[in-house]
Amino acid sequence: MKQFTNEVLESLFHAYDIRGQEQDGLGEEFYEQLGMAFVTFLDAQKIILGYDIRPESQIYHQAFIKGATSLGCDVLNIGEIATEMMYYASGKYEEYDGAATVTASHNPAGWNGCKMVRSGAKAISKDSGLVDIKEIMLNQSYRESTGQGSVSELDIYPEYKARILEYFEGVELKPLKLIVDAGNGIGGKLWDYIFDDVPFEVEKMYFEPDGSFPNHVPDPLKEENVAEIREKCLNQDIDLGIAIDGDGDRVFFIDDEGRNPSGVYTGSIIARYLLKTNPGRIIIHDPRVTWPVEKEVIKAGGKPFAIKAGHSFFKESMYKEKGLFGIEMSSHFYYSDMYNADIGMSTIAIVLKMILEGIDFKKELDYFYENYPMSGEVNYQVESVPATLEKVEKEFNDAKISHIDGLSVEYEDWRFNLRGSNTQPLIRLNLEAKDKSTIIEKFKLIEELIGGTRDNVPPMPELR
Repeated sequence: MKQFTNEVLESLFHAYDIRGQEQDGLGEEFYEQLGMAFVTFLDAQKIILGYDIRPESQIYHQAFIKGATSLGCDVLNIGEIATEMMYYASGKYEEYDGAATVTASHNPAGWNGCKMVRSGAKAISKDSGLVDIKEIMLNQSYRESTGQGSVSELDIYPEYKARILEYFEGVELKPLKLIVDAGNGIGGKLWDYIFDDVPFEVEKMYFEPDGSFPNHVPDPLKEENVAEIREKCLNQDIDLGIAIDGDGDRVFFIDDEGRNPSGVYTGSIIARYLLKTNPGRIIIHDPRVTWPVEKEVIKAGGKPFAIKAGHSFFKESMYKEKGLFGIEMSSHFYYSDMYNADIGMSTIAIVLKMILEGIDFKKELDYFYENYPMSGEVNYQVESVPATLEKVEKEFNDAKISHIDGLSVEYEDWRFNLRGSNTQPLIRLNLEAKDKSTIIEKFKLIEELIGGTRDNVPPMPELR
């Protein structure tokens, strides 16, 4: 059995999941031992397993099954899926000890990885099990085999479709005009299966699953990957543009002005809608940009609750705080009625339901753009993230300071959050204020204090 070094495993195990390339150490041997380590960590008797559309994912998936069953664990194979379907299956079928899917999410071709959860879709991350799984692989301290496990199969698609379409119950369906970019990820297959019976008029972009991603990387968070759909949406008579990420758990919306709003805006719009029928409930959010969420949630009769960014923290807090809905700026949205998981198809269904009910999504965006201006997230390469945070904090000793996630500094008319990346040697800046002129002024001040090299340009044109 191959022995993986700590250096190799450290490069593959990240804050929330496993990601890397073949030259980093990924391969059939890695996934076989990962299956063994996953089963050992959970002391699992039976698990759920799926894979994404990348060409090598099914091979790695079979290797994971080989490792898991070699220790006597039974595997329910749910096949080629979106990540959110693994969360759904784990939440619904709680008798299974855990679930995993072979995926590299929105990463480019050549990458792969794995996302794993405990029973009930409870997250496994660096703070809640990933380090233990890595140590089991490093030490090869796998449990004793109890025999050969079995493999059974389940087509999860029919029940998942029925569950998503429940959102439209009681709503008159109309031929909404949509442009949808699936980026050659799993989203096109999932959209066709779930929504093709619904009378929407859809211009489809890159619906054919292709793990080489020949048109663009399936990461709509990056401006270059939504440039084409934004151009298509601009000045067209459409109800909405929709961009889906590689493994389907995030979606982004574009209006007929070509605006691709931050997840904070989209999430705040959804939160206000959900609170109409769920008054007084808690809305979980991260501290990068807070005013749109906090102020609008309070006005809508809800209770905002800020936590550290990251899916493991959100899933845990949604469960502990009995949250109704969770909003990450990165457009991961979490639903209490979907096992507290980030479900892209739920987001699509809810936003389309809002439009079908007569809510003008464009006017909703107008309101947030006008009342809650923000810089957008800008990354900087710095020599030391901790030293930079300490240096910046010293300049604002008269402000309201928070360390929920990095450094948050707040004044009456402006605030910013500065936090280190979980995956790269970068520091990330988000700034919001009561008006654009203040954003421009304070952004330049903070950028000078950071003193690093910009790694991207901000969405706000005046700051580029």
